[in-house]
Amino acid sequence: MQPEKDSCYRGETAETRAWKAADIELENKQLRKRNAELENLICSAPVYIVAIEPDGELTYVNYFPTEHYDRIVGHNIRDFVSEEDGVTLGEAIERVLREGKTQKLRVRSLASNTVQQVRYAPLTTPDGKKKVVGVTFDATDEQDVVDALQESKEKIEAELGESDERFRTMVEMTPVPVVISDMETGRVLSGNHALAETFKTPYETLQEQITGDFYADPAQRQALIEKVANNIPIRGMTMKLKTAEDDIWWAAVYLDRITFAGRPALLACFLDISVRKQREEEILRDRRALRRLLDTNERDRRLIAYEIHDGVVQDMTGALMFMETGLSFIPAEADGREELMRGTEFLSDAIGEIRRLLNGLRPLSLEQGGVIAALDDIVTRMTEEGFVVDFEHSVQFDRLAPSLEMAIYRTVQEGVNNARKHSGANGVRVSIQQENKTIVLEISDAGCGFAPDKVDPRRCGISGIHERASLLGGMAQIDTFPGKGTTITVSLPLGDFIDSD
Repeated sequence: MQPEKDSCYRGETAETRAWKAADIELENKQLRKRNAELENLICSAPVYIVAIEPDGELTYVNYFPTEHYDRIVGHNIRDFVSEEDGVTLGEAIERVLREGKTQKLRVRSLASNTVQQVRYAPLTTPDGKKKVVGVTFDATDEQDVVDALQESKEKIEAELGESDERFRTMVEMTPVPVVISDMETGRVLSGNHALAETFKTPYETLQEQITGDFYADPAQRQALIEKVANNIPIRGMTMKLKTAEDDIWWAAVYLDRITFAGRPALLACFLDISVRKQREEEILRDRRALRRLLDTNERDRRLIAYEIHDGVVQDMTGALMFMETGLSFIPAEADGREELMRGTEFLSDAIGEIRRLLNGLRPLSLEQGGVIAALDDIVTRMTEEGFVVDFEHSVQFDRLAPSLEMAIYRTVQEGVNNARKHSGANGVRVSIQQENKTIVLEISDAGCGFAPDKVDPRRCGISGIHERASLLGGMAQIDTFPGKGTTITVSLPLGDFIDSD
């Protein structure tokens, strides 16, 4: 403990100098201990810590033993890397000294053939000199991963490039017009040569076109966009399109929403179906002509029935009445009375047969009340004969064209008669439903069924059902199997068959 200095102190004594020397020695000892700890800490760090002069000379390295120290210190940092990496290191040192900012880079050591991660920062010494302090560590493993990723990336990019090139080639070579357009404006973003040829516009000016101009009715495109916006993809929708020269053609349109160049777009393909559409229109014209022919045939049948009923049948009925009246005046024992009675019977039978044939030409119930009333008549007659017909219907029409009414009537009549004669069931179910512009008939029984491929081809009942449906533009399906019953389903388009009268 130092003695208190009194006011008469005039200088240092040997004792005070000894005390100061002891304090200095203690401080030096503490500094040496701290320096040793710092040196040990720095040398134990798993990184290289270096001090570098502005010209690149190394003045300190923490990690090397004393015997190797001279191999590092005093040499230039560029001597330990390739010439290219040496230029990079020199530029980094210059930026650190000029900008005062940390620089980060990677170089490969020539001595150890390892990749070193380098960080340089500015350092000012106590005497005011500017240096660079650096930290480096082995980043070979990380670099290997980076190199592997880079190689994989380059490989993927190459494969994507090849795939993209193949796709572009396919799109360009396909004869189907393909276009990518802006979803909002409709401007063409990309299109192939087939698109330019089909719409008769120069390929070089495709991107000046608006896809709305491709449609005969531009509102059609807006209708398609609304569907696609609601996640409804367009698959083969028939559209009327036009070329730049206003030539009209028909196409099946395929449309999807995509993202192109970072914005919503539409990918569309146009499949030319003009030939098919023309053929469909021809078939439609032929079908309409056939319908008119069938209607004419039905009208002719009705006229024939009227003529026979109002002419021949009335005359024969009158003759029968006169003959029966005459018979009442002839004595029972008179000659020829028996022959006259037989003639009267034959005439009566003939009148009944003609009326049956007339009913076959055009059933009276069908003529007067329509197809539903005529089918109710079948149900009543079958029920009276002991065969149950469960008949249900849901339709909006009152009357149909004669040909369609007769087709429905004959189909149900044939199906019910077949079930009564061949199914072994004691009843049948008949359903007629109107679904928009289609009539659906269903005749089903729970009988013995049959094998369709074993039906005698000379029997025309089943084939007649198919032919009637086909002639009227519909279709028939017969589902049956031995022991599983039979279901006949016939769909017939109403179209222009609905009779406004």
